[in-house]
Amino acid sequence: MLRFVARMLEFAGPHARKLKLAFVLSFMESLLANMPVFAALYVFAKMIDRTITSSDAWLVGGVMLAAVLARCVLRRLFVTLESGTGYDICAQERIAIGERFKRFPMGFFTEGNLGNVTSAVSIDLLFVEEQGMGALDKVINGFAGMLIGCAVLLAVDWRIGLAVTVITGFALLSLDKLQEVGIKHSRERQKQQAKLTAAVLEYVRGISVIKSLNMTGEKAKSVHEAIESARDHAIDYEEKFNPPSFRYQTWFSLATAVTVLMATVLYYNGSLSMPVMLMLLVYVFYMYTPVKSLATITSMIRVMEAGLDRYERLNQVEILDEGASEMRLNRYDVEFRDVSFAYERDEVLRNISFHVPEKSMTALVGASGSGKSTIANLIVRFWDVQQGEVLAGGVNVKSMTCDSLLNHIAMVFQNVYLFNDTIYNNIKFGNPDAEFAEVVAAAKKARCHDFIAALENGYDTVIGEGGGTLSGGEKQRISIARAILKDAPIIILDEATASVDPDNEQYIQQAISELIKDKTLIVIAHRLSTIRSADQILVLDHGQIVQRGTHDELIGQDGPYARLWHKRQAARSWKITAESTAAG
Repeated sequence: MLRFVARMLEFAGPHARKLKLAFVLSFMESLLANMPVFAALYVFAKMIDRTITSSDAWLVGGVMLAAVLARCVLRRLFVTLESGTGYDICAQERIAIGERFKRFPMGFFTEGNLGNVTSAVSIDLLFVEEQGMGALDKVINGFAGMLIGCAVLLAVDWRIGLAVTVITGFALLSLDKLQEVGIKHSRERQKQQAKLTAAVLEYVRGISVIKSLNMTGEKAKSVHEAIESARDHAIDYEEKFNPPSFRYQTWFSLATAVTVLMATVLYYNGSLSMPVMLMLLVYVFYMYTPVKSLATITSMIRVMEAGLDRYERLNQVEILDEGASEMRLNRYDVEFRDVSFAYERDEVLRNISFHVPEKSMTALVGASGSGKSTIANLIVRFWDVQQGEVLAGGVNVKSMTCDSLLNHIAMVFQNVYLFNDTIYNNIKFGNPDAEFAEVVAAAKKARCHDFIAALENGYDTVIGEGGGTLSGGEKQRISIARAILKDAPIIILDEATASVDPDNEQYIQQAISELIKDKTLIVIAHRLSTIRSADQILVLDHGQIVQRGTHDELIGQDGPYARLWHKRQAARSWKITAESTAAG
């Protein structure tokens, strides 16, 4: 338990001072909580001596009222410090882990970690935020009450105090066993929670595919199994806690019985006065209440600690730009020098070398899996190369922080992701400091201002997660507006017109023309007709550059580019006819 307090203080970081002050206030409140005991002793003594007067009643009442008011003030200060600090700590941690996520290798998010990441940030931190400070309060009150109670009993009668102190020691040993059970089983519970989160996320994100293939029942079954497994482990977790929790609380029942028995016997033996005996009989029935509550919060604390373990493991993930520097480039060319790269064991690129001059256009062409997207990902440091160098402006990207590198680069993906926010904020994401007029200007260049203005709420229209309320072409143009607003000198374009209709293609081509003016452009080409004007075309096959040159140079060679060009030209003339459908 005390280890939990120490851990929370460490987790609090610069806010630990406030928590320590809160502990002092809590201890003072626990002291004042014993005032009724001494007031009862005073009243009992006066009553038995038949010397009690109205002034005694006023005195006791005044002392009790002052104690209550002081406790109210201390409790208010304590809750303000402790709960407010808890929210500050978790707000700070969410921002900090968000910053770290930007610097994680992308492979971390594709290796089955999504459930753990989601659970750690949305469940574990929330649990600490809402329950952690309350648990700290109970722990401090429990141990403070235990110490003060034993001290009071020792002061009143050393024999009773000694007996109760010994029994309390055995209770603490039982509490230690209770915590061992929690440590053992809480980690498994966290694993089940992560599996459940991952199963639900997978089901929700893939619901369109699941419905289209009529697999709703089968996939729902896997989610149902994950829910049942989480339920079974939660029940098992609670069942494992019951026996040690019962033993722990039984010790305090025994301590209460021993106190009552000894007080009564000592009174009849004449070694304990009646006022003291009566006071003990009153005190013993509430002195153990705070410390008994430790049994009920032990399971919560163990789950909380397991959650903190999972969260802290995220902070231990090696980030890409550890030790890197903030840099401002003086030129904007891109170069690969003998680069090799593998996703785990599967080698994707082998000894790739090329140079993209500043303010030129380079196209990457090749079959699916040839390494085109990997090259783009290495430029922006979504992953790091295992061999060779990637340079931007003559600087090895590994020597730059992710933020300073990405300040110079804008990417437009074929599959656009927009946030559950207004169109205005989605465009402004490219430059958070931009004014409204700048956002509108970028939208006009991206050929999306007209359809935005036609919406009922215009730029304040909330578009839903992933941009689900917009068409593919509209989303694409908003993403280009975002890139235009960023105004980065290097553009990486996963050809945006590959999967849109002809009407949208025209608008998008116009938007791209605005985006790439005077920029260093790297295009992942899906339609060869869009890269005929490229300064150089790199043809990739199985992770290697097998051809390079301009369109005219490559089309005149007997190589993969010419063959791919002729296949695409043939595909463009393909059409469905009545004869072909009848033959089918």
